[in-house]
Amino acid sequence: MRDHEIERYIRTAVEHAAPDKLDSILSSCGDVRSTSDTPISSQTEGGQMKGAVIKMSEKKRRKTGLAAIAAVAAAFVLCFGGYSLLNRSQTPQVDSVVMLDVNPSLSLYVDAAEKVISAEALNDDAKEILGTMDLQNTSLEVAVNAIIGSMLQKGYLGDLQNSILVSVENNDAAKSQEIEQKVSQAIADAMQTDSSSSMDAAVLSQTVSADNAELQALAEQYGISLGKAALIQEVIAQDATLTFDSLAPMSINEIALIASSKQLSSDTVTQTGTASDKAYISREDALAAALTHAGVAESDLSHSKVEFDSEDGIMVYEIEFRTETAEYEYDINAVSGEVLKYEKEDHTSQGQNSGSGNTGGQTTDTSAFIGEDAAAQAALAHAGVAESDTVYLNSYLEYDDGRPEYYEVEFKVGNTRYEYEIDLYSGSVLANSTEQYGGQQSTQAPTQPAAQESAQEGQQPTTQAASGEYIGETAALNAALANAGVSEGQISHQKVELDRDDGRMIYEIEFRVDRTEYDYEIDALTGDVLKAESDWDD
Repeated sequence: MRDHEIERYIRTAVEHAAPDKLDSILSSCGDVRSTSDTPISSQTEGGQMKGAVIKMSEKKRRKTGLAAIAAVAAAFVLCFGGYSLLNRSQTPQVDSVVMLDVNPSLSLYVDAAEKVISAEALNDDAKEILGTMDLQNTSLEVAVNAIIGSMLQKGYLGDLQNSILVSVENNDAAKSQEIEQKVSQAIADAMQTDSSSSMDAAVLSQTVSADNAELQALAEQYGISLGKAALIQEVIAQDATLTFDSLAPMSINEIALIASSKQLSSDTVTQTGTASDKAYISREDALAAALTHAGVAESDLSHSKVEFDSEDGIMVYEIEFRTETAEYEYDINAVSGEVLKYEKEDHTSQGQNSGSGNTGGQTTDTSAFIGEDAAAQAALAHAGVAESDTVYLNSYLEYDDGRPEYYEVEFKVGNTRYEYEIDLYSGSVLANSTEQYGGQQSTQAPTQPAAQESAQEGQQPTTQAASGEYIGETAALNAALANAGVSEGQISHQKVELDRDDGRMIYEIEFRVDRTEYDYEIDALTGDVLKAESDWDD
């Protein structure tokens, strides 16, 4: 209660208290006074009563009336004045920060009793959501319901966009998890019971730490919450083709769709419900649009992959497919089905071209190859996993300058992603690597290519170095770190893979230090640095 309100409250109370009639009574009694308890006979003057002595003292009566008023004033001063002083001397302490992201990004600062101290809009959309709402001193649950209601009313949440990210920052991990669960449930309930649109919510939740200076800087730079910055960083760490610039402007629903279609997983982000894809054409329709443009029948495909992606802030389907003679890549507008970009690599000729067309040449006979299924089974057997345990399994021919080089096999089991290179004729493992998501990179050394001889008469043998001659992942990484002038302890992400480039075996190495990304190619035999690049992520 404000000071002027307290004063008005006291003044009203005093004005409505029982009136003090002492002065009027004394006036009517005249100047006759007595301190005796014995009545004095009345005196008259001109036939009128001059005065009468009553059995009470003026001093005692006046004191009683003033004491009543003083007591009222004192009570209000103690109650409201004390409350005001207490509020001024004890500023509410922030115990938790609850961040809500849809595309609007906002933060709720909450005390230990889960009362909202303040609400902060982090972008213009969030300002529209908060509007004139005053959430101060409301319970966290009430504030969340009010915000979700505003998002539903203004169209930021609905059947087409049903995903919201909840991020909680608290030094107590157990308290963070408790609040995270409460808020997530409150959101799900609010979206289910909303009279205008009953739907299933996709709620992503996580705990974050304000101690990460890099995340703080990214959040401020892009005008998003620390929680959304943490989510994006984890997504791009699992897929190097994605960038912070491309994902930051996107809604949580769009980011969730991209991560799901690319089969990315996380140990730190929990998701309930499925992100809505009702705003977009189906994967089947997107593939059909690409095939129609390429003039290829679906029955002619040896491999196809369809994923959500982002291109200049637009949701697209990124499509790859292969036939016996060519490899295609398409970007299809996920809303309209329009072909935005396409490339075709003709396996019967040298080079790559954009657009359709065949420059001629001799087709490679693939009938002697073991086939994609056999290559996949060879990789699974080497890894010691069953096909039924995989999240996904892709097997396809990998070409170099228009000629098939090996089978590329990719699969994922739990949080581990496997990549294999399988010999075209024998099914032997030429190279393999694993990468752990949601944790440290695998330190398992890849199987080194061994000398392979063609199983087919007339084929030239493919000569590879013996496994003992390669320097190994650790030595290759150390060579790259030494060249970059950084230590392993400074790395926030790393990836080491054995690969083949123009007949030479190399280690492809990626790592990140703060906001600088490094890419290296290290000779697998000598440890020489063949390529070194660094890129500052601004």
